[in-house]
Amino acid sequence: MVDTNSELVEQSSSAKADDMRSKTALPLSLLSNSRDRFVKLFYEPKCYEINRKTNLYLHVLRIDGGEFVIASLFKELRNISLSYVLSRRKMKEVLDDPSRMVEFVSDVQAKFKSPDPKAGEGGELLLYSFLESHLAAPKILSKMELKTSYEHYVHGSDGVHFLQVAKNEYQLIFGESKMYANGHAGVAASVRHGIKAAFESMSEIRKKHFDSDSWLVESELLKESVDSVDIDLLKQILLPSAASPELFRKSNAFGVFIGYELDVTTYPFEDYTNSEIEDHLISLAYRQIENEMETVRSEIIRLGLGGYHFHMYALPFLKHNVDGKVVGIEDIRLDLASVLSNKPVRH
Repeated sequence: MVDTNSELVEQSSSAKADDMRSKTALPLSLLSNSRDRFVKLFYEPKCYEINRKTNLYLHVLRIDGGEFVIASLFKELRNISLSYVLSRRKMKEVLDDPSRMVEFVSDVQAKFKSPDPKAGEGGELLLYSFLESHLAAPKILSKMELKTSYEHYVHGSDGVHFLQVAKNEYQLIFGESKMYANGHAGVAASVRHGIKAAFESMSEIRKKHFDSDSWLVESELLKESVDSVDIDLLKQILLPSAASPELFRKSNAFGVFIGYELDVTTYPFEDYTNSEIEDHLISLAYRQIENEMETVRSEIIRLGLGGYHFHMYALPFLKHNVDGKVVGIEDIRLDLASVLSNKPVRH
């Protein structure tokens, strides 16, 4: 005798599994208009395949008058800061009731630290922007949201993102951002220092065994950031039931942002056309990154991280003469912190 009830339960479970597989785990949190404007600030990115699981994408800001369009970048990052800081539910409140926009903007600005020489939040925001706009990897939680959970190690990560790489296959991406000046160690120091520091930080996250999956899906904070349907799907992916067939494959990965300096303090801008200056700055940006490909490879091997995927983003900034003084990446960090926090830089 055929047990029709068992068949119906089995068919229902199978249908539910197929339905789960067909869903997108999370929508992007960065609004489409912001994504489009952010991407258009840069020339076509150049991709370096460092190994089969590591790509480095070099983005160069558009150039006007021998300078990168920093003011345009700052303006867009200030817009993007809302979706970076606010949960998806809070962003929905903003969109549903624009009359409260000033209230939300003030709240977001208050989350950012006052300008500080060690301020790293600008780099964290840039990493978020690249992961969402270029890689199409939606955030699960940003660093700002993670700050409310003081006891969890993922505090050491600059945010957590989620990427669907194939049907039923996902990556949980831990973010790390670094921005360094050249200092006194030569033109390569900025890139090399950032790469080495980023990989040391990622190694620390690995040492703690990525103990995040259960915390993420059980977190009350996540329930404020993601709706119940998305949480159910995340649970299926991050914490599959041992009693049910495996529906998804999940692996840990890293998202990396490196900001670095191009020293053009002695470059004779006045002797070249705008087109020649543009070619020079882009070539210089390429050359400094290309000189450090082996640094990336050796750090992955040295720290035993070859089993993980890395999505790396690099962005150059100028070290140049402005109003009779040398301005570089440290000034960029302070100015960006001022824009995001709406607090003045104290000299």
